[in-house]
Amino acid sequence: MTCQISRAIPRVTFLVLAIAGCAETPVRRSPPPSVAPSTQPAGLLELGGAEIRPMYRELLAVDLESVARVVMSRNLDIQQARQRVEAARGRYESSIEAIFPVIAPSILYQHVNGVNQLGGGNLVLTHFNNLLPAITVQWILNPGQVVYDIIASRRRVEASGQQEEAVQLDSLRTAAVQYYDLVLTQAQVAAARQASGEAEESLRLTALRTRAGTALAADEMRSRAFLAGRRQDLLVAVNGFYLASLALSTTLQLDPVVTLVPGPDEIAQTTLVREDFSIDQLLGLAVRYRPDLMSARTLLASVEADHGASVWGGLGPQLQSAYSVGALGTELRGRDFHPRGTQRASASAGFALGLSTFGHVKTADANVRSAAVDVERELERVRVQVVTAQQGSLTHAALIPIAREQVDSAQEALRLAESNLKAGTMLLLDVLQAEDEVNTARLRYASAVVRYNQSQVNLLSALGLLNRQTLFAPTTQPATSQPVP
Repeated sequence: MTCQISRAIPRVTFLVLAIAGCAETPVRRSPPPSVAPSTQPAGLLELGGAEIRPMYRELLAVDLESVARVVMSRNLDIQQARQRVEAARGRYESSIEAIFPVIAPSILYQHVNGVNQLGGGNLVLTHFNNLLPAITVQWILNPGQVVYDIIASRRRVEASGQQEEAVQLDSLRTAAVQYYDLVLTQAQVAAARQASGEAEESLRLTALRTRAGTALAADEMRSRAFLAGRRQDLLVAVNGFYLASLALSTTLQLDPVVTLVPGPDEIAQTTLVREDFSIDQLLGLAVRYRPDLMSARTLLASVEADHGASVWGGLGPQLQSAYSVGALGTELRGRDFHPRGTQRASASAGFALGLSTFGHVKTADANVRSAAVDVERELERVRVQVVTAQQGSLTHAALIPIAREQVDSAQEALRLAESNLKAGTMLLLDVLQAEDEVNTARLRYASAVVRYNQSQVNLLSALGLLNRQTLFAPTTQPATSQPVP
């Protein structure tokens, strides 16, 4: 019986290793499709000379490409996700190594001095020392449980890798959105500084006209109040810029006392996802390529394998085998006996069913149902993100031409107001209001362009296709410059 089980052990081990190899085979995913358009919308938004002073030490110019590169190498969330992958790989290797026997070297020393009992029960006075060094090879295996443990741990390795991809995708999305926030706040600072400069010039001209008797003192006071308001707006805009810099520095793990500023002087409207996709097509892409959704499905598969391990752990057969080799040396009353070799071998097979097995199986069933609910919840969250990003993209795409028209109209209104002021047919208050409308129109146009770019980043992220390559959509037709005056 012992020899038969000993010959069966290599066969069982080979079968388990073969199944482990199948579990180790990664799931092949089809390469993601390209969703970028062949051309980009024409038009560049000039950010203007904001002349930002550093908060504390220095300024550091960044662009979207450098932001993407730094966040992928320095972000703490990504680094932590990588360590989770390594931990999952360690658990998987441990489940593989559980197949192999355990080697246990040991040394037994025994000293007897006085009364000892012989095999027949007689008591004798004796004095001796025994030394027994040995090496034991022990193999205990529940084949079904080991196989399911290997499959479950392998699925968790895949899930942790997919979760790492999801963390990278979300970190890149966050950094890109924060970069565009920084761009928008710089445009706000530039507009606020220009408005403050125009208010100072209006106050100077009004003061000259008041002294010349061609303007009222109320006009001068109104100009001073208008200037005070614009200076407040400038301070608020600068503080908003600093806060945006701090947010991006935190994501990039950079020194927060260094003020980040956008390196480019202009920004283009960037389309990352073609407009000819229907919402059903977008949802289909997200369901197929979102790494966090893949992770939820893979975790469900691992929990199902855990259920199998629980069943086999309580109901499956357990094989045991042990072999030890050593030597026994004895010293008796000053006489040394040469050590003699000793060998022991044993093998057994059986079942061990306890009442706790039913509780373990019940827990595994609940875990499977809970994991299935997690998949449904993740699917619903992905669908909401896709719809939200798509609607945001469509809305801001419609806002851009309207905002541009508002800028052109406000600038023409300001030109006419200034001409009428010189002709004496319009008050200075009208000119100040016209200047305010121009600044408001500029900011709305800048906001529409930046928010559109952010919505495109969010949409590409919602599809699960955002990475350092797809973040920069290829262009076959260069955009023409249409700066905001």
